[in-house]
Amino acid sequence: MAFLPKVLLLLMLAVVCVQMSGVLAEIPVRCQCVVKLKKAVRKESIEEFTILPRTSKCNEVEIILTLKSANNTTSEDNKRCLNPQTIQGQNLQSCWKSKNTNNAKTLKMSDCPMSQNPKA
Repeated sequence: MAFLPKVLLLLMLAVVCVQMSGVLAEIPVRCQCVVKLKKAVRKESIEEFTILPRTSKCNEVEIILTLKSANNTTSEDNKRCLNPQTIQGQNLQSCWKSKNTNNAKTLKMSDCPMSQNPKA
């Protein structure tokens, strides 16, 4: 009978470890944006975007755009980083702050009708 509490404790510990490994996997170890676009991207070309705040691992705000798919491209091929200091970057950050109330990982470009981008 003393065996059952030990097994349950070990099982609970394993569940906690698995849960923690998922949390730790989402923490970047460095900046994800090495090269940043300095020119605006046409709003019609952007499907969604993500804004990563400054962290202890990356001292810069990062804006990751997911462009609409072209033929035979993977989602990773469609990712571009935008310089957050550009007008478009500032507009996207404003939209993110006002629209991302549920802490979603991404926002659809259609959620930001007010962020008018300069012509690219």
